[in-house]
Amino acid sequence: MKKIWICLFAVALFCSCGNKGKNCSYTLQTVDTFLNYHLASDVKVPLMIRSCVDDAGKEYVYFQNGILPDLLIYDIHNETLVKRVKFEIEGPNAIEGGFSDGFMMTDCNHIYISSKVKPELYATDTADCIKRKMSYAETADGYKPESCCMDNGAFQFIDGKLYLPQGVNFRFGKEVMEKSALLCRLDTLSGEVEALPVKFPKIGSSIHRGSPGNVNTDYQYCFNGQEFVYSFEYMDDLMVVNPLTHQVEYKVVRSRYIGEMKPFSTQSINDAVLQRELCEYPSYGKIIYDSCNKVYYRVAYVPQEIDKDVDALSLFRAGRKQFSIMILDEDFNVIGEHLFPSYTYNPQLSFVSKGKLYISLNNIMNPDYSDDVIRFQMVELVKATQK
Repeated sequence: MKKIWICLFAVALFCSCGNKGKNCSYTLQTVDTFLNYHLASDVKVPLMIRSCVDDAGKEYVYFQNGILPDLLIYDIHNETLVKRVKFEIEGPNAIEGGFSDGFMMTDCNHIYISSKVKPELYATDTADCIKRKMSYAETADGYKPESCCMDNGAFQFIDGKLYLPQGVNFRFGKEVMEKSALLCRLDTLSGEVEALPVKFPKIGSSIHRGSPGNVNTDYQYCFNGQEFVYSFEYMDDLMVVNPLTHQVEYKVVRSRYIGEMKPFSTQSINDAVLQRELCEYPSYGKIIYDSCNKVYYRVAYVPQEIDKDVDALSLFRAGRKQFSIMILDEDFNVIGEHLFPSYTYNPQLSFVSKGKLYISLNNIMNPDYSDDVIRFQMVELVKATQK
């Protein structure tokens, strides 16, 4: 009998230790390690940035030069410009109409760019040679996808098929949310196009083209190797989508600095007022999956008044005033949240490399802001100090 009690005690102790490990809280800690990517005089600080790792383990960051059809590619850790590719927008070797945010690269030989004027995809490389042009204008059952020209996440290859993010399809009028596909899938070998039966969540009540309420459909997403994880700007819950089974789950994830999120609405028709309202209204931003630490980082913009002399639109595009970053485990449990100082960082320009998070210091209100360099600071994931 005594042995049985000893065994039960040991099991209880083991379980207690295991649960204690799972419930550990974490925070983010900035360190004095920086990456600096110097820009030519005719290159603008981007509104978004992406990263990739090729088959040889080489890491790159890449971005578009403003609205120009230029793609700049940097070696992440050498901080050197690998290539600046200038694409044509007219002629036989051109990306028709140019591009805007709708692009991704897996390595320097495989770059995929969507035209911003039509649902057409171009396979290219750093030699700016268009290798192939593929249309995704219509599916076999007649659905007409939207052109991929949004800053919400990179395209994703799965089992040889390319998954393309979608915006709301205003062809459906009042049923725009219920009928708009969230993803379409392009077989780059056969050219077959499919619209996945995964629709937008219902957010807000005035979703129509040109209305302020249309911002409620904006989202960022990441891919964790199996699922797409969507962070809608004005929705607490994360939307988790399995692209192969089309299964959809909602995960309750709420920032401690925001409270309950409500869809954005306004009575203003003045652009300056609307821009200031958007800049001050709470919302969620970028979501990143860190495969080394097996955590997600989700940006949450804190509701705050901005200084009256600040250009709201410029600030909105460059990191807003203040934000936190939520830390989620693989089961989407919140295991920490770190509030960053005001007017210092731009989380729209951020990426993960080798288990470290890098966040840009290119907030226009940062005293050290420069148009000549994109500067990143390393941020480490650490266990929070127990009080």
